[in-house]
Amino acid sequence: MNNPSFVKKVVEFGFLTDEDAQNLREKFKGNDLEILSFLHKGGVASKGFLGKLWGDAIGYAYVDLVKSIFQPDAIAMIKRDLAIQKKIIPLYRLGSALTVATAEPQDLGLLEMVSKVAGLPISPVFAFLEDIEDATQIQYQSKESVEEFINKISENSLFKGTSKITDEQLKKIAGDKAVVDFTNGVILLGIKERATDIHIDPADELVRIRFRIDGMLQTRLKIDLSLLAPVLSRLKVMAGLDITEKRRPQDGRISLKLKNRSIDIRFSSAPAIAGEKVVMRLLGQLAVREIPSIEDLDFSHRTFRHIEAVTSSPNGVFLVTGPTGSGKTTTLFSVLKRLNTDEINILTVEDPVEYRLEGVNQVQANAAIGLDFAAVLRSFLRQDPDVMLVGEIRDLETARIACQAALTGHMVLSTLHSNTALQATTRLMDIGVPSYIVSPALLGVMSQRLVRRICEDCKESYTLSDEEADRYFIRKEGEKVVFYRGKGCVRCNFTGYLGRLALHEVFLITNDIRDLVSRNASLVEIEATARAEGFRDIYHDGLKKVLRGMTTIDEVNRVIDKAVVLD
Repeated sequence: MNNPSFVKKVVEFGFLTDEDAQNLREKFKGNDLEILSFLHKGGVASKGFLGKLWGDAIGYAYVDLVKSIFQPDAIAMIKRDLAIQKKIIPLYRLGSALTVATAEPQDLGLLEMVSKVAGLPISPVFAFLEDIEDATQIQYQSKESVEEFINKISENSLFKGTSKITDEQLKKIAGDKAVVDFTNGVILLGIKERATDIHIDPADELVRIRFRIDGMLQTRLKIDLSLLAPVLSRLKVMAGLDITEKRRPQDGRISLKLKNRSIDIRFSSAPAIAGEKVVMRLLGQLAVREIPSIEDLDFSHRTFRHIEAVTSSPNGVFLVTGPTGSGKTTTLFSVLKRLNTDEINILTVEDPVEYRLEGVNQVQANAAIGLDFAAVLRSFLRQDPDVMLVGEIRDLETARIACQAALTGHMVLSTLHSNTALQATTRLMDIGVPSYIVSPALLGVMSQRLVRRICEDCKESYTLSDEEADRYFIRKEGEKVVFYRGKGCVRCNFTGYLGRLALHEVFLITNDIRDLVSRNASLVEIEATARAEGFRDIYHDGLKKVLRGMTTIDEVNRVIDKAVVLD
């Protein structure tokens, strides 16, 4: 496909010289689409940048399918076989038109044919061919298609007339096509539904397969207990583990191959009374996430101002607290993204490295060889750092080095496990850091929790009764309070929620607070002073986001212990 404007733009942006462009044209015989693919795979520029450049050159919008949301009813308009044959995939229906992604949006014949099949006008967008092929594998997966494989496994002759499957039979059936298709199908269905974890839970008669979506487990499939052995054997083969070992926990990694990329999965099995329980963490879901900008994290204006003030300081420690999986790393990397310029030397030590940020030197911790947080942090101090990120402060040595680094002119970002932002100061001292070091080193602490976001497609408002309103607010007489909820629709799988957002509280270390910390004051004294200076707890932020229609009061009450944060 010819697109000379694209190659010209690439040269204008300085990614290629005129000579390079001419050589590529000769190599690919004038096929500019192949040049695009070559530049993308060679890392000349980001996929998003090149895709937009190509789309602008041909007059069509570019869509990154890895980050897109697909409408199930739009997918259903085009059969899977046709989508594979024509290398297209429908995205969504907007008004009377169906938006379809293709690598050749200028192919009028293709668009006319797809329009006849769908019975709607087609609005084409450009996407990379490899993304279309991978999206087709994922988006055409369904609960019904996975259940078809269950029937095929049950019909296998190995199950007939046998009360126990031998190890030799397990090895054989682990490679059976129906078992392979079923296990792959479950994982692909999890990816399609944005699951972060897949749980396989055996009971006395059935096995539940559950997906963790937006932080909540949801049952997706139930299979007969007799199918547990072949399914687990297949997963263990994929993870490179011993399929005959059922008495001990096993951990491994699975790499599920799509047509053009791999999905990385962390596998863990544990012996339970009814059979082995398995949890698979879909690391590939994390890998495709883009680091959001700090403006996109749903901070209140007050919280945003506080974070800007803290992170603009040339030195000090800024901590983010919260339970595992509450988005602490995402928040810190959004801050790093804002700070990341050519003039700043940023170093990070993480376990594991979840995000990749260009221009930042990132180190993967490895305790097995002595490369722990403290060891790496000590080496960072000899690397002329401006900003350092430590994945987590877990021990006295790491905490002490982080605080001393802050006192010697460096900015240190890290996470810490404590229930509230206010407790972080006493937590550091509990670890063993002297108060006279914590007091001058600490700049501020933010605590956060993740709640599910109301689905915009089915959101509705409702007015609280006077009794309910008085439970949460001091009101003027007769003043009504409106909350929001999701009714449930196809897009959110009838849960009323789609996606997540964070609730926050920010505790700034003012001079008065610093004085209290240095004197080892109690948490009660510190909290009283903080509230007098305007501190607002996380429940307050939750109520504001409920009033704005971003989440529900049920979600706020689910993740926050009101006894901890309220007077």
